[in-house]
Amino acid sequence: MIFDYNILAVLTIVVGVVALFFFVIDKFPMETVSIGLLSALAIIQVIFANEQNNGISNLLTGFANPGLITVMALLIMAEGMVATGAISSIARLFEIENKINTIILFSIILICVAVLSSVMNNTPIVVMFIPLIAALVEKNNIDVSKTLLPLSYVSMLGGMTTLMGSSTNLIGAGIVTGFNIQPIGLLDMSIPALIIALPSIIFTLLVIPRLLPKQQTFKNPFARDARQFLAEIEVKENSKLLQLKIENNNINELDNSNILFIQRGEHAFYPPIQNLVLKVGDVIVLAATRKSLEEGISKLDDQLQPQLTRDLSGDLVEIDKNLVKDSRVLAEVLVAPSSEMIGKDLEQIRFRNFTGCIVLGLLRRSRMLKDRVTEIPLLAGDVLLVQGTESAISSLKNNSDVVLIDWTRKYLPQKKKLYRSSVIFLTTILTAASGLIDLATASIIGASAMVLTNALSINRAANAINKRIYITIASMLAYGTALETSGGAQLIVKNLMFLLNDKPVSFVLCSMFILVTIFTNFLTNNATVIIFMPIAINLSYAFNVDPMAFIITIILASNISFCTPFGYQTNLLVMAPGHYRFHDYVRCGIPLTILTWLIYIFFLPKYFGY
Repeated sequence: MIFDYNILAVLTIVVGVVALFFFVIDKFPMETVSIGLLSALAIIQVIFANEQNNGISNLLTGFANPGLITVMALLIMAEGMVATGAISSIARLFEIENKINTIILFSIILICVAVLSSVMNNTPIVVMFIPLIAALVEKNNIDVSKTLLPLSYVSMLGGMTTLMGSSTNLIGAGIVTGFNIQPIGLLDMSIPALIIALPSIIFTLLVIPRLLPKQQTFKNPFARDARQFLAEIEVKENSKLLQLKIENNNINELDNSNILFIQRGEHAFYPPIQNLVLKVGDVIVLAATRKSLEEGISKLDDQLQPQLTRDLSGDLVEIDKNLVKDSRVLAEVLVAPSSEMIGKDLEQIRFRNFTGCIVLGLLRRSRMLKDRVTEIPLLAGDVLLVQGTESAISSLKNNSDVVLIDWTRKYLPQKKKLYRSSVIFLTTILTAASGLIDLATASIIGASAMVLTNALSINRAANAINKRIYITIASMLAYGTALETSGGAQLIVKNLMFLLNDKPVSFVLCSMFILVTIFTNFLTNNATVIIFMPIAINLSYAFNVDPMAFIITIILASNISFCTPFGYQTNLLVMAPGHYRFHDYVRCGIPLTILTWLIYIFFLPKYFGY
């Protein structure tokens, strides 16, 4: 048996195997391995440059790949929805009280994703559901890593069931028309796809979350924060709290909070407080966790801040305007030991005037305070919960009176911009889904609109782009290009097909399904269907059988991209928000892929009549 080995092809394959080894052992950061892979490919391409591979220029095209740019643009759009509170508003519709309901709810959500993915491109579907699921898991103290990878898998399984479900299906159907074969209909692949998809979706819902490790360290650090800040709420004429009857010393709008007293003019009502109806001008002094105060801000807005009677300067009006216009950030600052604020209350230090930040709460670690926030002299070590614009919070680093606790910074939703972000997002998704504009163009326009309309700040948009993922996927796209241009892919396929030459049709179909599912995890699924579709059709001619079974097999197998983050766009989308590593995809993807193999081997050849 003599094979025509090409040095460039063999070296490219070897480099890929070495990179895969380092990905799997997970000893080095993924982006480091990716850059190493890209560097090795560049060296090989320079040494063996010819008319086909054109040096390293082909490798660099991966950094401008439309699919990669689309993912980054969609991440910016999703961040815009989070920034304006659109997602948290939807999540609030799903108030969950116990764990059983949570499991049922996520099962329903993922089934909806599968159904929607069958009738429109699954990438925008995943983009819509990532922030929604992230908001729900945070509210219910669930590990986000247990939910987002199943979301990606379910979207892929749903997308493979109809012709319009994924771009892979459409590309495969387009190639078929070039061979003078009857065009593939909308539902021609639906029955064999459902035979694979239905058991796989059930497996994903029940088993995949159990295979994923707990990643509690990546959860919201304030989700279970038991510290109680002293805060105030003033009941205004347009307040949701007006005419509310206080019972059991708490307010429903603020979970994990306790009313310390209610100030009405010169009179104060202390616990136990029962059947007290709130009136305009009442000041509620309470102790609440930071997470509770964050939720309270979204419901009560500017009512949840101490009312300063002496700060009547015009600067305060400008500060309030900036908070409405710019991104609002919540952070904690520590009163420095040498601070001039020590011994003075908030009225005296005029904190809001000099910093542009509003103090929302006060924490003294030695004891719980039971006075008005504005009347308490500050001590060294007191923690102030402050709200301000991005620039105002950042400027606190240069303030010698306080120490900014940098990791406590968190963006607050800007609900006044909710409408514009929702219109931009929905318009982008609908135009892409309807085919009026391709997804790449629509997503770039949508991301630009988020920034240009100030629904999302340029800094926050830049932070939404995950540089680690960008480098990794661009490098893997470069490897896919190198594998094709060097002849490595053709070398593997040719030699494997040689081994199948005298085997039964059913064995060939099963072998091709397994082979293509392996390839599609390392190349893009679209590249895989482009490489294998002509081979499969010609192989069917060699066996003198109907090519439709081979065509559908290639299309279905090209969608089975479960084992790597770069196998499909949706895997890439969930990687950052789910805090996944390479071996998480391997751990979950291999069992699910083996399940699809077994289903195909036992059922699909019989379905095709072999």
